[in-house]
Amino acid sequence: MVMVLNRRTGRMIREHKARYIGVLFLVFLGSYSFVVAAGLAGNLGALVSGFAEKNLQEDLSFSTDIPLSDLASLEARSGAVIEAYENADVTLAGGQQLRLMSPCGNINIPAITSGRGLEGPGEILLNPGFCTSQGVKIGDRLFINGRNYTVVGTMALPHYVYPLKNIYDMLPPGGFGIGLVQTENFRDFPDVFTVYSARFNDRNHINGQASKLHELLIQDGHELSEWVDSMNNKRIRMPWASITGMRTMSVPIPAAMFLLCCLIMGIMIWRIVKADTVVIGTLYAQGYRRNELIRHYLRIPLIIALTGGAAGVLLAAPCISPAIHAMISYYNIPITGINFSPVNIIIGIFMPALFLGIAGFLVIHGELKKAPSDLMKGGAEKTRVNFFERSLKLERFKFKTKFALRSQLRSIPRLIFLLIGVTGSSIMMLMGFTISHSMNTVFSSVEHEDMYRFSREYSFKKLQYGEVPPGSTPFNAIRAYPENRESAEFYITGIVPGSGAIHLRDKSGGALRIDQVNITAPMASRLKLKTGDKLSFVNKMDGKHYSLTIDGIAETYAGQFIYMPLDDFNRMVSLPPDSYSGIFSNQELNIDEHLLSGTKDLQNLSGTMDELAAPMTSAVVFMTVIACCMAVIIIFLVTSLMIDESRTTISLFKVFGYRKKEINSLILNSSTIIVIFGFFLAVPLTVLSADAIYRYLGEMINMVLPILINPWYVLFSFVLIMLVYQGTKMLSRRKLDGISMGEALKAGTE
Repeated sequence: MVMVLNRRTGRMIREHKARYIGVLFLVFLGSYSFVVAAGLAGNLGALVSGFAEKNLQEDLSFSTDIPLSDLASLEARSGAVIEAYENADVTLAGGQQLRLMSPCGNINIPAITSGRGLEGPGEILLNPGFCTSQGVKIGDRLFINGRNYTVVGTMALPHYVYPLKNIYDMLPPGGFGIGLVQTENFRDFPDVFTVYSARFNDRNHINGQASKLHELLIQDGHELSEWVDSMNNKRIRMPWASITGMRTMSVPIPAAMFLLCCLIMGIMIWRIVKADTVVIGTLYAQGYRRNELIRHYLRIPLIIALTGGAAGVLLAAPCISPAIHAMISYYNIPITGINFSPVNIIIGIFMPALFLGIAGFLVIHGELKKAPSDLMKGGAEKTRVNFFERSLKLERFKFKTKFALRSQLRSIPRLIFLLIGVTGSSIMMLMGFTISHSMNTVFSSVEHEDMYRFSREYSFKKLQYGEVPPGSTPFNAIRAYPENRESAEFYITGIVPGSGAIHLRDKSGGALRIDQVNITAPMASRLKLKTGDKLSFVNKMDGKHYSLTIDGIAETYAGQFIYMPLDDFNRMVSLPPDSYSGIFSNQELNIDEHLLSGTKDLQNLSGTMDELAAPMTSAVVFMTVIACCMAVIIIFLVTSLMIDESRTTISLFKVFGYRKKEINSLILNSSTIIVIFGFFLAVPLTVLSADAIYRYLGEMINMVLPILINPWYVLFSFVLIMLVYQGTKMLSRRKLDGISMGEALKAGTE
């Protein structure tokens, strides 16, 4: 008897194979996206954190005016391991630039990724990215400063995971690389700098320990420069932005797909059971037990879930390794091994089975609680008028409107499924466009806003004094964080009020006074500050506490900044009145490059912005395609269900002489209002979702993004959803046309 039921399962799936293929595809997308995103985030996180721990990544780096004479004493007093290494920038014959460093043994220990380590003074190790871009191979010779060096291998450095030339850069410059040579080779270079790296023994409260080390160095009479902690070092932190983003999105999207699948399967199993009530009653009477029938009907969702989940996992597994290698080529991390987490594989296969199984069981168990005699009477409840239909008083509408509303309201589960499906697809599409637009706006604000009235920014390694070069204006800056909130770091910048270098506007577009304390709008929103509020904060470098009263809020997306007069800034942090750490200029200045920690050319940012935006554009395209696929499947499934539920009505329309066009309009257009409502419901939900994601990312990587909804993207998304809807209706017309007039006669005889 059980074998007979098992054979019936295959017939049931073949009868409505298009629907089940649609559900299977949604399960596949959910499992695939979960396994890929979780695998990438997990492996990258393990590689980055493992590299940092195993090779003892620095907590901060700094330079001093005179060498540190007693490192052992300083290490004992500060509770840190401190190591010095040599640093020199050289230019090769082809114009490529190399930053040469001496290898460390206690901090920032290099990892050999190919070839071998250094054994003699005429050898060099390079980062893999430079070798790939410049076509350099192991065994090649490089002519540097009058001497040939043999490339013996490639390496990765824990403090140069993202190989930026300057810490203020956004992208590594073309033709820039990192090299390791023996310490004795630095005697041959004219401009050599000593850099100190520190790693604290106590791995908690790094900021407090860094402030203590800074204070000890000042007490010992050292002048410090290039003080950079790892949390603000883009060379170290950039990979974590990618990892955090993937971890953030690896759960919500698959979970949403699985929940949609549960709703679909619940409706479909409910329809199957309702249609089979007479058969089920007969099977009861023949001796089949309830548990046997529950297992029979549960086979369909479990087969769909396990097949889709297994397919998603099998296709996702081979994609993880190439994706990791592609990202590692962008960063500089040794690949010590790629692990396929059994937990992720189990979740990818069995989580949809669990979700769909529970949904199917609840529906089936609810129907099979009825007595066999009641089941054998058939579905007597299908014409019941629900509360929503009674409350709308449909008699006042025209027939076409009344029919459309009634066809939707008489299947509330189907209506909810369509509404959730369209809303979910629209949210995914709008979320991609919103994130892309927000990031592009932030990135391009520096280039296009009239806030900055200068073209070049020069930052010095050491504090400067006295007059600035002609045609430039000085500034000073520190990095700080609010009291008891170390993750929300920001810059406080002192500028000359009458220089015209910075132009700030308030929310109404009016000019803000520069001789006051102004805060940028993203930072004010994040810290919930308004004009007149007092902000208490801590100087990240020395750990001293300060407070400022906010005089104005600047409507700009260019980061988290507080601007105040330079004289007030220097007085607040106890610096000489004529000191400055950088200058703004509208022309290129002839400044010794070795004095600079970084430069920014605002006129050449467009290429950088385009390169940063390229991965985001790819992600938006991917999300849009997935959203369209989801919308097609969901609308097709709902339309198919609606046609099946209305077979008798459609047949009667044909008997009464309705033309195909009229029947298509009555049946297929009845969901239009739900599709439109679902899309516009997605707009505020997208804002709420983006706000939650932005806040989470802001705390994780200290990046504040404004929630910016572009009306043109909303219009484009709406047109796309409606095109998907119209296309899906065209696919459904063939099935609708296939219903014969005999269906009505058959229903009458039954």
